Amino acid sequence: MQINLKNFFDYKPIFSEEEIENFFAKEVKQPVIEYLWEKEWEMLQKAYGYAKKAHGSEKRLSWEPYIVHPVYVAKYLLLIKPGIYALQAALLHDVIEDTPITWDEILEEFWPEVAFLCLWLEKVGRVKYQWEDRQIETLKKTFLAMWQDIRVIFVKLADRIHNIQTLKYHPKREKQVRIAEETLKVYAPISKRLWIEVFQLYLENGSFAILKSGEFNRIFTYLEKNYSKVNIDKIKSNIERILKKNDIEYSSVKWRLKSPYRIYLKFFKYKTTCIKEIKDILAFRIIVSNISDCYTTLWAIHAQYTPILKRIKDYISIPKPNGYQSLHTTVLWLYKTPVEIQIRTKKMDDLAEYGVAAHFIYKELWKSENTDLKQIKWVNKLKEISKEYQEKSSENKNFFNILDVDFLSKSVFIYTPDWKVIELPKGATVLDFAFRVHTDIWLHFKSATVDGKIVPIDYKLRNGDIVEIKTFRNNVSVKKSWLDYVFSPTSKNKIRQYFNHLERQHSIDLWKDMLNKELKKYSLPELDDNTNLIKIKNSVQEIERSLIQIANWNLSVSKFIRWFYPNIYNHKQEIQEKLEDVQKEVKSQVIIDESKLFKYTFCPECKPVKWDIIIWKVVDEWIKIHKTSCKALKTINFQKLVETHWDGQIQNGYEVILKFNITEKKDNFLDIVNILSEFKIKLLNVNTINENWKDYLIIDINVKLPTTLHLINKKLKKQVNYLFNSVRINFK
Repeated sequence: MQINLKNFFDYKPIFSEEEIENFFAKEVKQPVIEYLWEKEWEMLQKAYGYAKKAHGSEKRLSWEPYIVHPVYVAKYLLLIKPGIYALQAALLHDVIEDTPITWDEILEEFWPEVAFLCLWLEKVGRVKYQWEDRQIETLKKTFLAMWQDIRVIFVKLADRIHNIQTLKYHPKREKQVRIAEETLKVYAPISKRLWIEVFQLYLENGSFAILKSGEFNRIFTYLEKNYSKVNIDKIKSNIERILKKNDIEYSSVKWRLKSPYRIYLKFFKYKTTCIKEIKDILAFRIIVSNISDCYTTLWAIHAQYTPILKRIKDYISIPKPNGYQSLHTTVLWLYKTPVEIQIRTKKMDDLAEYGVAAHFIYKELWKSENTDLKQIKWVNKLKEISKEYQEKSSENKNFFNILDVDFLSKSVFIYTPDWKVIELPKGATVLDFAFRVHTDIWLHFKSATVDGKIVPIDYKLRNGDIVEIKTFRNNVSVKKSWLDYVFSPTSKNKIRQYFNHLERQHSIDLWKDMLNKELKKYSLPELDDNTNLIKIKNSVQEIERSLIQIANWNLSVSKFIRWFYPNIYNHKQEIQEKLEDVQKEVKSQVIIDESKLFKYTFCPECKPVKWDIIIWKVVDEWIKIHKTSCKALKTINFQKLVETHWDGQIQNGYEVILKFNITEKKDNFLDIVNILSEFKIKLLNVNTINENWKDYLIIDINVKLPTTLHLINKKLKKQVNYLFNSVRINFK
C-alpha cells in the first residue's frame, strides 16, 4: 500500500466554511458516490449537518472548526470503504462526548446501528489507562474485545490517524510523546492484527515522526533524494512487457516505497544504520489471475533479471501465521538498487491490504467454501455475520464473538466507575472483580452494581460492564462460602489464605488463654507478663509456633510449661487429669465452615447438643448455630447458611428434600436431574405422592455446602417452572 507521507505531514488547517464544504465534497462525497447509492449519500449529508450543528463554534488545537476532525475521520475511514452506518458514526463519533446531545437523541434521528456505534465510541473514549509496558497487552486486548461491533475499531483507528496527524499543534511536548507512544504500542499493532496495512502505515510513521524526529527526517530525506525521480512508469512497462511476452494475465502492477518506520525497524534486524544496506526499499506488486500464474510470473522475472537467492520467499505454499500469502523475490538490474517484487492473486492482495475490513469492500469476496486458507474462511464468516447483522439489526449480534483470537474466549474486560479497565477470566463474578481491585474492597464487600443496577454476588460479568463495589465501613464481611461465588483461582486462594490466617490466629488466642489459665493455677505470671520465663526465653514467633503445635496435638500444655518451670508438677496423675480437662474442653468445639472460629452462640429455640446435625446461620454480623430441624430455617435464604459440625464428628453433608408441586401429569423430570448433575448432587431417593388431591414430586438429595442450595434453587425456578408450579426445599 503506497501512502503519501509528504501530504500527511504537510497538514494545512482549514478555517473557512467554504473550504470545509469543498473539502467534504471532494474527499468524502465523491468517493462515497463511487461505491454507494445516491440515497446513502443523502444519509451521510444528514450526519454531516447534524454533527456540524452539534459542535457549533467548538475549536481544535489547530484553531480549525471542530467539524473538520469528523470529516477527516470519514476521509480516512473511506480507505477501507465501509458501509453507510460506519461513515455516519465517523461523523458523529464525538457528539455524545463533547456536546450536550445524548444517545437517545441520536437514536431518534438515525438508525439504531449508528446510535449503537456512537455509544460505544463514547464509552471507550472515556477509558483511563496507566501506560506502563506491563499494561500494554491488556489494552490491546481491551480494544479488540471490548467493542461490541468491529466497525467501532475501524472508526477509532481512523480517528487516531487524524489525531496523530495534527499532534504537532499540541502545546505540551510530554503529551505529544505520550499519545505517540500510545499509538505505536497499541493502535498500530491493532491495525496489524486486523491486517489493515494502510491504517498501520499512517499510525506507525505518524508516531515515529514525533518520537524519533531526527531518524525520521534522515530516512525521509534519503527517500526523497534517491527515489523522488524514479521513473516508475518505465519500470512498470518493463515488468508488463515480460508478462505479455509470456502470455500471463494480470490485473495490475503496483509499487511502493518502504516507509521510514519500516526502514528504521530493519536497522535492528540487520544491525546497521546504513539505509543503503536495506534491499527492499523499492517494491513492485504484480496481481495475477491464479496461483499457477504466480509461479509462472516468478520464473519469467528470474529469466530476465538476476535474483538474490536468499531473498526468494514462498508464502503461498507456506502462508504466514495470519494467513498472508504471496511470492517474494528481490532482483538486480531492474533499477540501480535491488528491487523487491511481490506476486499474488487478487484475493491474496485484498487480504494482505485490508484484512478484516476486506469484506466491507467487495460484496462478492471469496465465495468459494473449498479453500483451506484459515484467514479467508474467517473473513468469509465475518462477512456472513455482517450481512445477518445488517438484516436483523434489532438483535445486535456481537461481531467480536467471531474474532478468532484466543484471549476472547478466556477473558472479559470490565470498567471501574472511574473508567479504568480490569481484565478478568471469562466466567468471573462481581466478587472476582472486588478481589482484583483492592484488599480493602473484598474484605469489606457489601454489594455490587453493574451499569447502575444491584446484582447478586454470583453475577457473571460480561465485556463492557461498569462495576461499582459498595463496602462496609468497619465490618469485615468475607465468608468462606464465597468460594462458591468466585471463579478466579487467585480469588479462591485469597479467601483460603485469609481464613487460614484467621484460624491460625484463633488457635493461638485460644491456646494462649488455656496456657494462662494453667499458669494462673500455679500462681505463675501470665504469658504477656515481662517476668514470665516463657516470654523471656522465646520470641513472639517462637511462642506462636509452639501454641500451633499444641493446637495440633503435637505438644501438650503441661510439657510446654514444664520446659520453663520444671518443678511446678508434683504428681503424674494430676498432670494427666489437667490434660484431659483441656482436651475435653477443646473437643466440644464447633467447626464452622472447616475453620475453628469460636465466636458463636446456640439457638435458644432448638438448643443443639453435641452430635446433633447442625448448621451456621448468619444473622447480621453474628453467628448462630441451629439444628437442621429448627423452625428458623424453614424460610431462610440459603446464601446465609454455612456448613458446621462438631469437632470429631464426620461430616457427610446434609440430606435435603426437594418438593415440587406438579401442575400437569408429566413423568419426565430429566430437566431437574440435569440441573442437579451440574452441581454433582447425589440423588438419594425419588418418589411421587398425592396430598389433598395434588400431585407432588419428592426428591431426596445430599449436599455438602448449604450455599449450593441457593444456586440450585435459582436455576430450578428459572428452568423448570414450565413443569412445576413451585419448588420447596427443606432439610430432612
